[in-house]
Formats: sequence, structure tokens, C-alpha cells
Amino acid sequence: MMKNNILKILAFAGSIVSCAPAHTLFVKNNTEERIEFFVELKEKNLAKDLLICKELVPDEKLDHKPFMEYAKEGKCYSQKITAINKMSYKFNLPENYTVNIAPNNSVYPFRNIYYFIGDKKCFVNVENGPECKQKVNKLPSFVSITEILK
Repeated sequence: MMKNNILKILAFAGSIVSCAPAHTLFVKNNTEERIEFFVELKEKNLAKDLLICKELVPDEKLDHKPFMEYAKEGKCYSQKITAINKMSYKFNLPENYTVNIAPNNSVYPFRNIYYFIGDKKCFVNVENGPECKQKVNKLPSFVSITEILK
């Protein structure tokens, strides 16, 4: 009897872990120029396109819902990605736009996301040196926001 209860608890716990929410990563380009980003994934699962929105909201209000509302209001567009290989792609983010980088339902599917300032490689969602001028904000509920500053 005790063994069955333990197995039921383990099965329930396993189902909770397997239903873990996907990580959502937003990148805001608050500079005055277009930035080319490179995305390297942990697993082969390329996105077909990305949702890019003009509206920039305060970080505490940034999640899936505003993006869906902005899309309905015509403030967003879809941009096709450019595959580099089966595990990576690149895209351009215009000045003063925000992108939601979410290629699949993995908890954190990214190996690296980066862009260049001159010869310096700057990583997204990581605190870099002063030449990378960005702010990283990790909100509760698997939401991360990297803001590229002027």
C-alpha cells in the first residue's frame, strides 16, 4: 500500500516537471540603429519567424498578452528568420522595437544569443562589460528582458 502511494506521488511530481512553462525572452532595441542578432539553440528546432512590436512597455507589464494585443492593433509584424545552420539563425531588430524570442516550448532552449558592437560580442540575457550597454531584467514566471541601451 505504501509503495503504491509513493509511486503515485512520483508520477504526479513527474507530470508537474514535464509541464514546466516555457521561458520567454524579450529583447528591446532602445538604440538609434538596427541590430543584427545571432541565436544558437541547444536543440535542432528553428523558429520560422519572430514577432516584432513597435510598442515598448515597462518591463513589469511585458509578457505574452501585450504582444498579442499590439499585434491585433497593427503595431507588430512577423519577420522571417535567416537560418545559419540547423542549430542557429539570425535576424535584424529595428531601432525602438521589441522582439519575443521563443523558438519552442523548452524551459530555456538557447545556447547563446548575441550581437556585435564593433568587434565586441555582446551576449543577451547575460551581464556583459560596459561596452555592451544593456540592462538585464529577470521577472518572475520565466520571463527575461534584455534592453539594449543607447
